[in-house]
Amino acid sequence: MTPSPASWKGLPAFSGTGIGSVPFLAAPEACAEILRHECLIPFWPQMVRVRAEEDMVFQFSPPLPCLKPNWRKKVLAVDPDCRRPEVLLDFYEKFLAGDPAYFALRPAYASGFYALLAAAAPARPGSWLKGQIVGPITLGLSVHLDDNRFLIHEPELMDAVVKGLAAQALDQVHKFREAGRKALIFIDEPSLSGYGSAFTPLARKEVLDLLGELIGLIREKAEVLLGLHCCGNTDWALLLSLDLDLINLDAFDFGEAFLLYPREIKAFLERDRGLAWGIVPTTAFTGKETPEGLLARLDGYFQTLVRQGLDRERLLRQALLTPACGLGTLSTATAATLLDLLNRTCRQAPAYFGEPQR
Repeated sequence: MTPSPASWKGLPAFSGTGIGSVPFLAAPEACAEILRHECLIPFWPQMVRVRAEEDMVFQFSPPLPCLKPNWRKKVLAVDPDCRRPEVLLDFYEKFLAGDPAYFALRPAYASGFYALLAAAAPARPGSWLKGQIVGPITLGLSVHLDDNRFLIHEPELMDAVVKGLAAQALDQVHKFREAGRKALIFIDEPSLSGYGSAFTPLARKEVLDLLGELIGLIREKAEVLLGLHCCGNTDWALLLSLDLDLINLDAFDFGEAFLLYPREIKAFLERDRGLAWGIVPTTAFTGKETPEGLLARLDGYFQTLVRQGLDRERLLRQALLTPACGLGTLSTATAATLLDLLNRTCRQAPAYFGEPQR
């Protein structure tokens, strides 16, 4: 087999990380479970079983203007009593000033973030932490307006949403840096699953503009590895055209569909970008999966791409591994098992692909 190169952008080949949501009931417990796996980039857990505020649609909403949770219906809505001109003026003043307190994640909404910061120190120099924000497409399609439209069709508010999400990503990067860690941030866009179908009321330009602006705002202010997670099939050519460092896909269920874009994948990798392969199944987990079986599945994808002209060494060097999706809907026992399976798969991958295992 071709030797697996040592690293990409300072990350060992086949480093692993998680998506965000977990089923654990205490943030310190969740962080301890995450941190005990030596091959995983620690990620802050979204404690979705603890409180509704930790759901990603609500989690990043506090600084966003004119949006208000309806806890009874468990939805985020546009506040009908919002005095929009005044609220937007105040928001943009805070955004332009880079107000750190205003855009900091709220502990009641992101307890896992602060628990990870506390648990991860002290760090070895140059090590990483992974954070996440909800993507503007997913948030914009999660808020219904009175006339059967979505927030995403309100340009005035969506402009503030994009800027507010960027500021919250930057706050994570800043706090990771204060802790002596490099930052990896994923934009979570589950609503892009099925994009391009009749059920997704979006034009290609809308997606490119919203995500392009968000990515640009983050890159303008911070040195960060920036990824995008989509847990279903989508228009991968569109996502591969964005200025992202990483694309994270559910490779267990949708790897074959992703392989239909070899030209775009090749161009993405040749721009020194990486692919985070969600090779560890979540909802499809049976308990029979092994690291060897998952790596064989991944190697099959690599062989297909190599036959279509991609460089195998580049595919190996620029590969990370993740679960297919978040773990929040699973039992705590299954979530712990999957994190262990991911860690063992990451540890064995270098040997499988030609280097001594970690």
